[in-house]
Formats: sequence, structure tokens, C-alpha cells
Amino acid sequence: MKPLAIATLFITLLMGNACSGTIDRGTAWTSQESIDSLWQKEFKTAQELVDNFTTIGKQLAEKDSCGRLSNLCQYIWHSGEYMFKCRGKNDDISMLSKQISDISLDNKIVESFMVERDTARFVDHYYTLKFMQEGCSFEDSRDGITITVFYHPRSMNGNDYRKLREVFSCKNDALHIAYMKKLKFPISNSGCNDELAAIRPLIEQNVKPGKLKKDILELFDRYKDTMPGEPAPTPPLKDADGKEYTFAQFRGKVIVIDIWATWCSSCLAKMPDFIALSEKYKGDDDIIFMTVSIDRKEVRESWLAAIEKRKMGGLLNLTPECSEQSQFESDYHISGVPRYMVIDKEGKIVTAYAPPAGGGLDEIIRNTINK
Repeated sequence: MKPLAIATLFITLLMGNACSGTIDRGTAWTSQESIDSLWQKEFKTAQELVDNFTTIGKQLAEKDSCGRLSNLCQYIWHSGEYMFKCRGKNDDISMLSKQISDISLDNKIVESFMVERDTARFVDHYYTLKFMQEGCSFEDSRDGITITVFYHPRSMNGNDYRKLREVFSCKNDALHIAYMKKLKFPISNSGCNDELAAIRPLIEQNVKPGKLKKDILELFDRYKDTMPGEPAPTPPLKDADGKEYTFAQFRGKVIVIDIWATWCSSCLAKMPDFIALSEKYKGDDDIIFMTVSIDRKEVRESWLAAIEKRKMGGLLNLTPECSEQSQFESDYHISGVPRYMVIDKEGKIVTAYAPPAGGGLDEIIRNTINK
């Protein structure tokens, strides 16, 4: 058999496996080529995108499921790119999610389409539209796994964890690789909470062996000691007078900790909110608010000056007082500040990666006190 004939046979078989329904294979392949050409244009409004998608759809045979899927993939990609370019701020983006339908991440046409462009980016676009269709805002629907300069950083939410569960439940190898690369950042910077821990069995079961899989599983292992329910490490810390403390001294109290540094502008900007939250619980003997500075002991005077300037006297202000990475930083995997932690009355970690004051920390505290 000639090479061209073999290639044609392979394409036919691929299309047959990828699509459902009885269709004319020649028509489907021709329509897919035509669809690609009809999407080679710049769209200035969401309405232009919708009109293009609808017009092409009307030209496709009802049973041409391959053509319809290709058209949908193009629509998802271009809609996502449109929302990205306007940073989700254009009022017309709400109409884009109304046109989409569910796709299978295992489908060969879908897989081929995403690999040709950008695997993770395509899937991020798809889920953004999907979550918006379910009633979520753009901000809550967009990807929160990867931090970029294009959006204000936000914590991962239920949509992000759901996306991860569905990604690692499929059998798409290219998608697994793309999202394992994305996972490195949140685990390294936010540890392994319950939601991320639930992803691990899916990775173990569905992802093919390889170095990247090995690295991700090792990363899970590295952070398991700061997961909720684990005993909180108790490294030594000192206050401004040099008195030594450990978290073990506060058993019977809920401990709320703001980890910061004098050189961290974000830490300083958020400190007033933490102080205000501590004032809300003033007089409650079941809770203690403290700060732990990771400043080196060589800048001790700067630390003391910041405490006075920021009016932090109502908090227990502690520091490891080290010239290099401290045991505290090592035990709690401190790779960035600010960070917030909550430890329960039994000395167990509630969360080593709590949201800031005003971002959900108060709710965690109340739930912990009432537990």
C-alpha cells in the first residue's frame, strides 16, 4: 500500500474513533479543513464570535459530529483568547458561555486540537466558559492554579479543584503532563491541603510513570507534614525581650499566626487587617493572635521598629532570631510571605495556608473555636 493511502486510512480510522454517529467520512474531513479556514480571522466583539460559530454550525450536516466538534473547539479557543485579551472586563463576555456544550477531554479530535495550540490554555478556556455557564463570575471561573502578571492573584477555589479532579480522571497523557507542570507552583507555595491531597490518588492511578509524575508525588510527600490534622511543629521562637516560646505552650488555645517580614510590602499592607481581626477577639481566652517574623537577627532593630510603628503591641510578636533559614521556616516550608496559619486547641494544624484577614480567616477561626 502506498504511503498516501496509508495516511488516508489512518485519518479515516482516527476520525471514526473520535466522533460519534454515522457520517460521511469524506464530508467530515473536508468540513474540518473548511472550519479551520473560517476561523482564521480577528474577532473584535463577542457577538462576532457567536455569529461565526452559529453560521458555521448551520452549514454543517446534522450528522457531521466531527465537524461540529471541531467548530466547538475553535469557538472555545477563540472565546478564551478574547476573554484573556480583555482580562474578562468586557461586558459582552457573558454571552460566550451560552453557546458551549460539554466535551470529552479524552476525545482524539479535542486532544489533537489542544496539542496543536496550547494544551493547558485550551482546557483553562473551556472550564472558564463552563463555570461561567453554571453561573460563576469570570473572576471565580478563570484559572487560579497558575499565577500570572495578567490577573490579580487569587487563592484556588472549588472550580480549580474540580478542574484538577476532572483533568486527572481522564486518560489524556498530554493534558496530564501540562497540568502536572501547573501543579508544582500551588503545592510549592500553598502546601498540600485536603483538596489537593484528593488529587494524588487520581495522579497515581491515571498518569503514566515518568520523571514528572515522580517529582509531583515527591512534592506531595514533602508537604504532607503540614496538612490539616497533623501535629503542629514546635520550633523555638523569641519575643522582643528574648523570652523563648513554642506553640506547645499554648495548648488549649486556638493559635492564629501571621508570618511576615519587614521587607515585605504586602505583609505590611495587610497587617492592619490582621490587627483589626485580633481586636475582634480581644478578651477571648480561647484564642491567641501572634506574628512570626522571618527577618534575620542582623536586622533585629528594624523588626522592633516595625512593631512599634505598625502598632502591633496587642499581638505576641515572635521571631526565630537566626542568621540563616530557621527551623521554623524549614518545618513549615516557608517559601513566601505573608502566610497565615491556624492551630487548634490540641496543637494540630487546622491550616498552614490560611487566607488573610478579610479573605476567609475569620470563618476558619470561628469554625475552629466551635469545633
